[in-house]
Amino acid sequence: MKALLLMAALAACGGSDGVDLSGVYMVTADVSSSPCGTDMPTPSSPTYLKFTKMQVLGANVWTYDSCSDAAGTMCDNSGGIFGGFTEQIDNGWKGIESFDSFSGSTCELGYDERTAVLKMKALVIESNDYLDMPMLDEAHCTTDEAEKRNTTMPCMMHERIEATQL
Repeated sequence: MKALLLMAALAACGGSDGVDLSGVYMVTADVSSSPCGTDMPTPSSPTYLKFTKMQVLGANVWTYDSCSDAAGTMCDNSGGIFGGFTEQIDNGWKGIESFDSFSGSTCELGYDERTAVLKMKALVIESNDYLDMPMLDEAHCTTDEAEKRNTTMPCMMHERIEATQL
């Protein structure tokens, strides 16, 4: 199976530091739905989130880990550039990933979009994952096609996390 991941905004994100997300946040709400629609409380919600900034190709990439303590020392170390936030937006950051996969005669396209918005000490993370299996041949089953279709594809997963900066 061929898979290609692309951080769409990564190359264009040098320059200003934007909103500083660094620090530990206490999760106050975590809801999700799959497929998207009616959000319900997430049973395995993290207690704390720890945001850190990485530099990748001269660009800022914000990532977060789930933590079990307020000091942010007992974390799962799941952060990385995939799932990160790379593009500055009002009061925060946005991350986008696109992918394609072609196996046999099946094309799969995906587009994941997330934002982290910080106002005062209140952080809201919104994530939406879109997926489609269109009737395309291998030559047309591309990441470019996934990016073109983006949020018009069916929404397969939504999550909203609210947290307070400590």
